[in-house]
Amino acid sequence: MSTNLLVVDDHQVIIDGIKSIIPENKFKIMAEANDVAGALQCLNLFDIDCIVTDIQLPGRSGVELIREVKKRQPAIKCAVLSMFDEKAMVHEAMDAGADAYIIKSSDPSQLEKALEKILSGEKYICEDLSMLLLQNESIFNAKARHLLSPRENEVLKLVVSEKSNKQIAAELFISERTVESHRKNIYRKTNTESLVGLVRYALDNKLV
Repeated sequence: MSTNLLVVDDHQVIIDGIKSIIPENKFKIMAEANDVAGALQCLNLFDIDCIVTDIQLPGRSGVELIREVKKRQPAIKCAVLSMFDEKAMVHEAMDAGADAYIIKSSDPSQLEKALEKILSGEKYICEDLSMLLLQNESIFNAKARHLLSPRENEVLKLVVSEKSNKQIAAELFISERTVESHRKNIYRKTNTESLVGLVRYALDNKLV
C-alpha cells in the first residue's frame, strides 16, 4: 500500500516538483495546502500518514503546523522541506516534533530517502545539511575534542557523511571491527544512538 501524503507549500511549483520526484507506487499525494489553516482542514478530510511542509508559510509557520499536528495526531510523520539551513531553524523544527529535515537544494532523492526513513520509525536529516552542520573542525570545541579521541573525531566525520564501516576502514586504513568499536564509543560518549542524534548533540552543546 502507498503512503498518503499531505504537501504544504505556498509555491505550487514546489508541490508539482514533489509530485514529479516521488514514486507513485510508494507515495500518494492525497491533499495539498498553501498554509497552516488549509493543512489542518485537510487532516479532517483525509487519512494522512505523513506531512511534507515548508517552514515559511503565509501567516503561521511550518513549525507551528508541526506542533499542532503532533498534538492532534502524534502518529503522523512530519518532514520539513525548506530553503533554510540555519542551525537554529533546524533545532526549532526538530524540537517541535519534525521527523525529518531536508533542504530544497538537496538532491531530489533525499526526499524519498527521508520519507522511507521516518516511516520506518527513524529520524532523518539530509546529507547536505548534516555535512553543513558538522563539516568544519570549528564545531568541535575544546570540550568535544577532549570528549572524543582524535581517531574518534575522524570516524565521527565519516559517519556523519553516511559512509559504511567498510568505506571508513578503507579510508583510515583500519579494520572494520575497529571502526565498529569506534562507532560504539562515539555513541556511548555522546549519549546518542543515530546520525541525527550526533547532529543534535552538536546543536545542543552549541558546537555548531
